[in-house]
Amino acid sequence: MRWKISLVIAALLASMAGAALYYRALYQEAEKSRQRVETQAESRQAEIEQLHRQMQTVAALDWQHTQELEHEKNRIAQLERDVADGRRRLQVRAICPGVSASGAAARVDDATRARLTDAARRNYFTLRRRIDIAQEQINGLQDYVRQVCLRTEE
Repeated sequence: MRWKISLVIAALLASMAGAALYYRALYQEAEKSRQRVETQAESRQAEIEQLHRQMQTVAALDWQHTQELEHEKNRIAQLERDVADGRRRLQVRAICPGVSASGAAARVDDATRARLTDAARRNYFTLRRRIDIAQEQINGLQDYVRQVCLRTEE
């Protein structure tokens, strides 16, 4: 009868050891899964922080280039007003293909200086505005590439 009790005790100990090993394996798997999730969370948090820094950089670049463009627009508008009021003159270097450079200059004493037509003057200022806008867009894109795109690759 003693050997039956010993056998039952051994069987109980074996089943308890098996259950302990089973639950230990489950615990280890859960621990690995927790560590994997924690690593992913830290990685995502780092990505979010990097995106936040990029957004701040882009906002600062946008503000800077918007201010520069506004300054250029104001400067051109002031120049246009000054030309219209006669405080400044608009001089354009032009070449007339129909007139030879070696020919004698014809002068008339009461003649006025050559000047641009009103439409040509308006077109000039329109082109200046568009050139400034294009230049600021190019500068903004170059700054974006330098300060956002190239820094993330490093």
